[in-house]
Amino acid sequence: MQLSQDPVLAETAAHVTTITINRPKSRNCLTRETVLSLSRQLDLVSRSPGVRCVVLRGAGEEAFCAGADLSELLSSPDPDSRRSFFGSVASLIESVHRCPVPVVSAVHGFALAGGCGLAAACDITLAADDAVFGLPETAIGLAPMVVMAPLSRCLGRKALASMALTGARLSAHEALQAGLVSRVVAKPALDAEVRRVCSDLCKQSPSALRASKAAMLDVAEREYFPFLRELADRSALLSLGAEAEEGLRAFAEKRAPSWRVEGA
Repeated sequence: MQLSQDPVLAETAAHVTTITINRPKSRNCLTRETVLSLSRQLDLVSRSPGVRCVVLRGAGEEAFCAGADLSELLSSPDPDSRRSFFGSVASLIESVHRCPVPVVSAVHGFALAGGCGLAAACDITLAADDAVFGLPETAIGLAPMVVMAPLSRCLGRKALASMALTGARLSAHEALQAGLVSRVVAKPALDAEVRRVCSDLCKQSPSALRASKAAMLDVAEREYFPFLRELADRSALLSLGAEAEEGLRAFAEKRAPSWRVEGA
């Protein structure tokens, strides 16, 4: 049984794992322990065939995640400690990308620095209308280098330059226009919107969801035209599976498909 003082909480219900950064008094800032715990939870999801999507959120009312815990950085000034921390953040972002099922971030309040990058790394980013996205690192002599990787995948160069070089912050609606956010809702409606999106995801074929997530990751890494042909082969193989057969039959019979996951 998890205790409320744990920096990260996780709960699975109805095929959805909700992972909560549980440091509300510090605006859910990231310590190395917190980052490693988040990565561990995502690893558990990767080995859980019954999980169909993940929700990532922050506890409390003020923030999704306000970035690194600067007090911990100050207390660990040696190069090895700094490399270990920033390396763990990079590993966490990679874990979000490599998680085999969709990861949905539910963002309210501040999403700054590493928190902004973490929200950007998720497949679907839902934002309350009070959300604020920003990269304040340069104002304190740091640079948002690790989080530039996920942010560059959803923001244009000019928008990213404005945030990274000037510290300009984006409101939820500005982030939506820039491509950082999937959808904006009123703050009281955020939980309901998260449930709706997760319900939609859980209605899809589990194997097709995983195949789509893997393909999205690979698309960004592979040479375009040869990989286009490989994706055609992957599509053909997927279409021969039991879930595709069930989905096609259900469509023809005008009924909802029944997904059965082995080992779930």
